[in-house]
Amino acid sequence: MREAGRVQRFLVRSERHQRADVRAALVLGAVDLAVIGWVLMIGIDGVFTEDWLPYPGMMAPEGETYQQDSVAFLHRLAAGGVGLALVCRLWLTAVVHLVVLNFGAGFIGSLSTYWNP
Repeated sequence: MREAGRVQRFLVRSERHQRADVRAALVLGAVDLAVIGWVLMIGIDGVFTEDWLPYPGMMAPEGETYQQDSVAFLHRLAAGGVGLALVCRLWLTAVVHLVVLNFGAGFIGSLSTYWNP
């Protein structure tokens, strides 16, 4: 590919593109943390039994798969978001999305629940 008389490499991006990548990484990282917080807030309502969470009491049996469903959702969200970021050549955004969501999924998967103490 030629751009204004010079060869543009796939991995080398313009300053404008790099700034956009940093902005997207910051926004997506904040959104990822909000999604993980949302999953935890819903789980506090009777799914998770960790000592640092307030005691919510038992939840209806349909909450039994909440933890596994949440972990699977975060992994799917990470895979889709990282794939899209890589297609758009947003390397930093892909790394932030991958790290934050996979760490969040691992953390949520490690919590004790009423059905998996």
